[in-house]
Amino acid sequence: MRFADYLKSKAPVMLLNGAALLVLSLFLLLTGTMETAVLLIAVVWVICLAGYFLVEFGIRRRYFQEILSVLDGLDQKYLVAEIARPGRRLEDRLYWEILRRSNKSVIETVHRLQNSQKEYREYIESWIHEVKSPITAAQLICANQRDEISRRLAAELDEIGNEVEKVLYLARLDAVYQDYRIHPVNLKETVLSVIRMEKRHLIQCGMQIDLQMDPVLVSTDEKWVEFILKQLFSNSMKYRRETGPRITVRVKMGEKQKSLIVEDNGCGIAPEDRRRIFDKGFTGKNGRQENSRATGMGLYLSRKLCEKLGIGIACESEPGAYTRMILTFPDSDYHSLEERPE
Repeated sequence: MRFADYLKSKAPVMLLNGAALLVLSLFLLLTGTMETAVLLIAVVWVICLAGYFLVEFGIRRRYFQEILSVLDGLDQKYLVAEIARPGRRLEDRLYWEILRRSNKSVIETVHRLQNSQKEYREYIESWIHEVKSPITAAQLICANQRDEISRRLAAELDEIGNEVEKVLYLARLDAVYQDYRIHPVNLKETVLSVIRMEKRHLIQCGMQIDLQMDPVLVSTDEKWVEFILKQLFSNSMKYRRETGPRITVRVKMGEKQKSLIVEDNGCGIAPEDRRRIFDKGFTGKNGRQENSRATGMGLYLSRKLCEKLGIGIACESEPGAYTRMILTFPDSDYHSLEERPE
């Protein structure tokens, strides 16, 4: 709140006082009052008015600073009327009451929406668990068959399972804190776990895995990291090159961080698309031309989960040459594990 803005708001009061002072001065002069007396009265009038403005400005400024301080400390800004105290002036109390009633309506609407969203999320999670059962049963049936059709069908079922898993993670995105545990995780074991889960699809795509890393510990949740890696592997397989497709996984050790690098030799990402690949639903040039089934949700979910877990995620790419996805884990007190004998 600036004093200049305050004076602008008081312009009508100042004009009224100026007019009243002018009329009074003329009246006193016409009735024979000495000019020095009239001048003294005018000076006192101006001093009193200026003093009133200064005092009121100080009081109003402190009041609004207090409200802004309360507002800055709230996560849910619409609750400010429930926390801040009403002012002493009648108009302040009226404004506060109007704001309180308005906010009450907002709070009720927010609660209704939250309850509706919670019911929808619970239904989605229940549906996903139900649909996983027939998918698993179909995968077991395919596993008992040795023909080419069964292998191809199993790979498609893996794709369906991956898409269903995306929906589950999207439904849980706002409540990630309820379903993860930060603890020491061996990155190499996590990568190997993802490779085992994606083995069938990797073989079908003819994808080679070049694992260039020793066991190393980071503080994270392996389940969420596995999901992120599955999305990176899935993109590498979707946009692979025709001959000699390969995924290289390695770790880069920094002074205060450890970076897990997943690099493929696929079609790469156009420069104009690179800054948007983490946007929700964005498929880019490759998604429209190379893979019409792309949804643009995998990297979006990966970025959101990385934000929740405190992991950095970045992309480097050159069209027609490579795509390099970098997961950066903040350093911890855990030391690298020694390579265990096979």
